[in-house]
Amino acid sequence: MNAKHDTSSFNSDNIDLNDFLKSNALKDQQDRVSRTYLCLSGKTAVGYITLATDTLEVHVVEGNDGIKDYLYRKYPSIRIARLAVDQNVKNRGIGRFLLLAAIGIAIDVSNKVGCRYITVDSKPESIGFYQKNNFKLIKQYMHNDFPKMYLNMYPIIEMMQQVENRNQFDE
Repeated sequence: MNAKHDTSSFNSDNIDLNDFLKSNALKDQQDRVSRTYLCLSGKTAVGYITLATDTLEVHVVEGNDGIKDYLYRKYPSIRIARLAVDQNVKNRGIGRFLLLAAIGIAIDVSNKVGCRYITVDSKPESIGFYQKNNFKLIKQYMHNDFPKMYLNMYPIIEMMQQVENRNQFDE
């Protein structure tokens, strides 16, 4: 996102998400506290995702997702701070596209600085969307207004490496 993008017509089902995009996203980006990525149709913003850094407490991660003998109390993570789709293009796969783009960005970051998890404080109505995309609801936060969820990127990265290795042998 940059100052040249016109987001004035963006209208999701959530007033707070609309206001953030129109009023705060660019400033937060300039202040280096988050980064917002737009999905455009022509010059019109039809969706966006905002990413920031986060941490995830070791004790909330399910056993098989954790790192054995990890020495610290928290894992580094990338946080989906916001994800919204314009109501005129709902149910067309834009939210999933943005989520997959965020996973790609997080994997790229993890190759540079080390990061294994993606977190999101989900709106209750979005929990099913994230669960369909392999995020896990953290039990201790399930009754919060915005329940925290996480995705372990390690299995995705392993699968990508296996495909890459197979492709190398095919050449």
